[in-house]
Amino acid sequence: MSAARSQPEPPVVPPKTWYSPEEYLAFDNAAEGRFEYADGRITPVGAPEIVNVLDPTFRAGASPAHYELSRVVSGLLFNRLPASCRAYSSDARVYIPITRAYAYPDVVIVCGKPEYHDPDAALPSLLNPRVLIEILSDSTADYDRIGKFMRYRSIESLQEYVLIDPRTVAVELFTRQESGGWNYSPANDLQEKLTLASVGCTLALAELYAGLLPTVAA
Repeated sequence: MSAARSQPEPPVVPPKTWYSPEEYLAFDNAAEGRFEYADGRITPVGAPEIVNVLDPTFRAGASPAHYELSRVVSGLLFNRLPASCRAYSSDARVYIPITRAYAYPDVVIVCGKPEYHDPDAALPSLLNPRVLIEILSDSTADYDRIGKFMRYRSIESLQEYVLIDPRTVAVELFTRQESGGWNYSPANDLQEKLTLASVGCTLALAELYAGLLPTVAA
């Protein structure tokens, strides 16, 4: 009897440096976690520093404060948005046509009929957000404020972009102007309010942060 021949180990395939939008969609639609796409780069939601490492089981996770703030924002919007608008959670994928990018904002507000880039897909990608909200973290704050906003503001339907920090009382509102520029309005006091004029909705910072920080009573 001849000795069994040892099988060579399969070669380690290094990650590609660039993926097409089609390759991204095929991967993201089948993955357990959520992934975003821009400029040929696939990154897990919440971990933009991990580039083109395609582990379909990977989930970056978030802090308890992030989850709680997301829950509070979604609940307040559900009760206060006009009937013509609705808020989507972080499972709603948004398509950015001018850069062919895809993202999962923490909260998406759409007014009127939702429009999709790929309406027949199992997980279609929204085209017409009116408001996008991102909840910051240590790993995503700079990316949300700079990289994502540069892409988001190219979406024609987008009127307001909001950044909320769960680590301290800090809300930033960017509002599209008729000239095409964006007005910046920061709020750092619990007595202030976040007014989303494009959807007729106002949220008090005291409501957003109630019980979230040691210095803010529930």
